[in-house]
Amino acid sequence: MDGSVGRLAHGVRASLRNNGQAYGYSVAITVAAALLNTEARVPGAAHLVYFALGAAVAFSLLQALASAGFRKPLEPEPSTVTAMGVSLSLVSVGTSVVLAWGCAHFVGGVVAWPVTSFTVSVVYLFVAGLELALAERAQASSSHGEEVEEQTAEEEEGHQDDPAQE
Repeated sequence: MDGSVGRLAHGVRASLRNNGQAYGYSVAITVAAALLNTEARVPGAAHLVYFALGAAVAFSLLQALASAGFRKPLEPEPSTVTAMGVSLSLVSVGTSVVLAWGCAHFVGGVVAWPVTSFTVSVVYLFVAGLELALAERAQASSSHGEEVEEQTAEEEEGHQDDPAQE
């Protein structure tokens, strides 16, 4: 029983570490689509394609910028930083949702769909990045930040071959 509970706890931690940011984005972009459906009613389905393209363009542009034109790798954050950053996701999700409502309400029509998905994607990623930066700064400035960072690096190294992390 103890081993099963330990494996379950490890699996939950791995899931949180690997899915936290994506979960927040999923919530924000889903609510954006629901707000658009309520505020900017458009018949047909083309607007849904525009919505998807708006989000994809935002991710592609930010990926190109963050990787210096796809020449620099994107570094992973220590799991303790990710955990703290994701715990602040109320800010990134909330900000994105408020902006989505603004786009849906004030832009309206077919144009609101790609504008909203682009805006939500860009804003969510920037604010989530700020949350991670704040978490990293908080860990670094804590009295035991260096110790936690070393311990986290050892734990992550030990879990690299662990199938529960995939």
